[in-house]
Amino acid sequence: MSLDWLDAFLVSGTFGVVEIVGLGLLLHLQVGLTRIANFGVVGFWGLGLYTFGVLYVQVDWPFGEPWQFLFSALAASLAAALAGLVVAWLIADLDSDGALVGTLGFSAIVLILATTQDQLTGGALGLGGLGFPYDLGTTKANELLWLALMTALVGLILGYVWWVHRTPYGRLLIAIGSNEPLARSMGKHTTGAKLTLFAITCGLMGLLGAMHGVMVRFLDIGSLDVGITLAALAGLILGGTARVWGAVIGVLLTVGLFDIVIQFYVPLPQEWFTQAIPVLREAVFGALLVVVLLFRPQGLLGQMRRSKLIRAMHDG
Repeated sequence: MSLDWLDAFLVSGTFGVVEIVGLGLLLHLQVGLTRIANFGVVGFWGLGLYTFGVLYVQVDWPFGEPWQFLFSALAASLAAALAGLVVAWLIADLDSDGALVGTLGFSAIVLILATTQDQLTGGALGLGGLGFPYDLGTTKANELLWLALMTALVGLILGYVWWVHRTPYGRLLIAIGSNEPLARSMGKHTTGAKLTLFAITCGLMGLLGAMHGVMVRFLDIGSLDVGITLAALAGLILGGTARVWGAVIGVLLTVGLFDIVIQFYVPLPQEWFTQAIPVLREAVFGALLVVVLLFRPQGLLGQMRRSKLIRAMHDG
């Protein structure tokens, strides 16, 4: 079937929106439930991207696809999870400001390594050679299937978040976020729960980075921009940090609006898309964070439904 009717920009734009939704959902578990401040999302995502890219391109694998992709993506996830575990251990006893600085510093370290280790990463020039682990005949068909696979992965992440909300483990995370000293006084292993959550969620961020590398087929330090973190954080805060669907609704209203509606359907001068729109996008996201935090800090969906949570705790 011909896909000439399908605009390639729409596919890539939708892929970016779905990807940010996934990052926002994982950030919801960290910030919305457990209150672990993380301003280094792009660091864990970027570590997965570069670990995958370097292994995929630089290693002479003794087997072909899809095993080459699977092993590289698994290694990327494990690297991001291990980094998340180490960072979580370092910031475990810090307040929110300290955690923000620590995670932001980690993202800066990833950027420095990607830039300076040019023999592996290509440095500022970048590194190409990434590709799809299959071939459907045309680039557009490959990208459309990859979009479907990314959507399925984010759907699984959404299911995982939904499951966490309804388990004793999730209620422990909520207790940690609400009053960690009280939860610890009741004999709960709060530090271990926080480390486990951060490792799992950061590992999944790394997997999303690996998926991104296949879609763009190129390692570029320009992608390790704070805009990734800002987009996920702005969408989550707008939708509601405490609600499962908060990241989904918020990202659709922010990233979806800019990356699909404005760039695809609004007739603007072409030169705007390379300079004005990206700058305006980050400025609007930043201003949106300030406005929402001032006037509706619980986001559009509001607070967690405590009545349902209490019933679930009683039934459990």
